[in-house]
Amino acid sequence: MFMFNFKNPKNPYRKKGKDYRLSENSKLTGADFGYTRKLASQIYKIMQLIQNESCKNDTYTRFSKVLYKVVRNDQVHELGKLQLGYGNVAPLKGFRFFKKRNWHNFFMNKPTAELDIEKGAIRFAIPPIFAREFNKFPERTRKVIIKMHCIQVSVGDENIVELNSSKELVITEVDNINSRSVYFAIKERANVVALCVATVRIWLESVNSKEEFLSFDSKFMTAEIFDALVIRDGQLCHFEEQKFSDMKPPEFPDSDEEIDWV
Repeated sequence: MFMFNFKNPKNPYRKKGKDYRLSENSKLTGADFGYTRKLASQIYKIMQLIQNESCKNDTYTRFSKVLYKVVRNDQVHELGKLQLGYGNVAPLKGFRFFKKRNWHNFFMNKPTAELDIEKGAIRFAIPPIFAREFNKFPERTRKVIIKMHCIQVSVGDENIVELNSSKELVITEVDNINSRSVYFAIKERANVVALCVATVRIWLESVNSKEEFLSFDSKFMTAEIFDALVIRDGQLCHFEEQKFSDMKPPEFPDSDEEIDWV
């Protein structure tokens, strides 16, 4: 049996490296894509802090694709200089850290977010939760932990990313919980994109019923961006249509202090 080695014919018109000329639009699109990847990486680090167990292998890739779609909605800048916060951010709503679990796997009605101009803060609210909703949880569930998180991305060249989180709201099967709210101040930055994240974790009773433990099984938790808001000059932006510079690293809270529910 004879073996032949065939070499790929050289294409004299194919150039590499510096000699390879991209179209101008390709270069501009590449710049926008690079901007999005950097920003997605910054936000993803925050997402891992919020609920790392729900961040699977494809989470970053899926988030980058959605964020790029949002950046492309920029109604102000030209191709190659697109930025977050200048167009509709609706595609970010409903993004799940883990595709197979969302808020509705645990509770019937979703949280809401609205800007309170007088307080200079964003109000997150959960609807009433009734004891009967515990029927959705495993039999060994002893308590459910709800937390709210506000990821604020400053609008502008630097895209500084900040995180604030609520205290834990603990729910047991004997409780009927009225609607509860938590406020996240937008501080001195009046131009931000706010990603509103809700998380759920479950405490289970051990098989021998001797102790309780926080489950690290991804099917007993969720983390989801339930809303996304663009705030410019302290006002909420509404968009009718769906449509680079070096960035600073993410800014993490100076302390572990969390925001209380009201």
